[in-house]
Amino acid sequence: MASIKFFIKGIKDPTMIYLRLRDGRKIDFTLSTGLSIRSKFWNSKEGKISSRASFQNKNELEKILKRLENILFDKRNERISEKKELTKEWFVNTISSINSHQTPLNNSLICHIQEYITKSSTNYKNGKQGISPGTIKNYNTSIYRLKKYEHIKKRKINLLDLDLDFYHDYLKFAAEELGLSANSIGRDIKHIKTICNDARDNGIDINPMSISRKFRPLSEKALFTTLTVKDLEILMKFDGSDYLNNARDWLVIGCWTGCRVGDLMKLNKDNIFIQGDNINIIQLTQSKTNKQVKIPIHQDVSLILKRSDGFPRPISSSKFNKYIKEVCKKAGINELVKGSKQNPITHKKEIGTFEKWELIRSHSCRRSFATNHYNKLSNKSIMAVTGHHTEHMMLSYIGEIESEHINEYLHLWKI
Repeated sequence: MASIKFFIKGIKDPTMIYLRLRDGRKIDFTLSTGLSIRSKFWNSKEGKISSRASFQNKNELEKILKRLENILFDKRNERISEKKELTKEWFVNTISSINSHQTPLNNSLICHIQEYITKSSTNYKNGKQGISPGTIKNYNTSIYRLKKYEHIKKRKINLLDLDLDFYHDYLKFAAEELGLSANSIGRDIKHIKTICNDARDNGIDINPMSISRKFRPLSEKALFTTLTVKDLEILMKFDGSDYLNNARDWLVIGCWTGCRVGDLMKLNKDNIFIQGDNINIIQLTQSKTNKQVKIPIHQDVSLILKRSDGFPRPISSSKFNKYIKEVCKKAGINELVKGSKQNPITHKKEIGTFEKWELIRSHSCRRSFATNHYNKLSNKSIMAVTGHHTEHMMLSYIGEIESEHINEYLHLWKI
């Protein structure tokens, strides 16, 4: 009696799935199905995918194996009814013919990124369900760039294509064609590596080079622009039209609270609490990290809250970025500083010397808070507001190298 069994062999992970056809004493053929799976997801005793396994494309892979088994049985019975011999050549050709008409498992990089976003929306991290809107936006930006790459190259990029040739070619494309900075390109590479690691953990075959050290994200010291305490004093004296004054107030509040723009625009009276000896604080849960932070209310922020009878009128991040440049320009914050900005014609990022107002954006608030308090407060106090988990992260964020220990050593040595 004919029997068909699937099995895996070898130590490679993911490993190939093989098919064995036995029919009487003489017929014993084995051939690779061309499909692979992580060994922990395979039930070797029963010769099938483990019922406890959970990974992307599990149902699709089970259907393909079942279809392969059924068609092979039909082809075997058809050949027997025709009184033709079951040969190794017939077996190989039959499997090849079935596979050629098989709908392959979707191995597209972009599809996997989209599936990862969808899947992550139901996962829990740091006690919070799903990934933040900002993270989703970053992944969608990578998808947009990869689609451009596929359009130029006129081919779809699959997980198995992610070797070092792709890596170097994408770096060149992103830098020369898209005009991206090293940090922006590095974010794309980081996303690709995350997707490949996730695919591998779910039993999907990937190119091993995509998770190697050579396939590494680029990085460079970021050029960022901050508003000094003197700049903030100038802004407090600025008076313009209603929409500019509204943006000005948010800008000042942002620089004295260190909030990301998404959290900043959600602030309202419910975020104000009284702590200790009638000390007013702002308390919020950061949307990105799900970390709760308490921020003392600066005198300028207090003045704005009293003047407006609460927080200013919320606006979109795009309008905020646009209006604060106009506010800073009209307020005379125009000293020449080195920085980077996007060329409105080429849409490529350019490094140069510009008037400061041209470089101000929403993230300048958070950077300004950390920079203005560095070396005036302890790093721990700054981190309690910014939400950074380590001093290394905080120092990298403001582009500084820890130096407080130097004075401590000199004081100890009495030099």
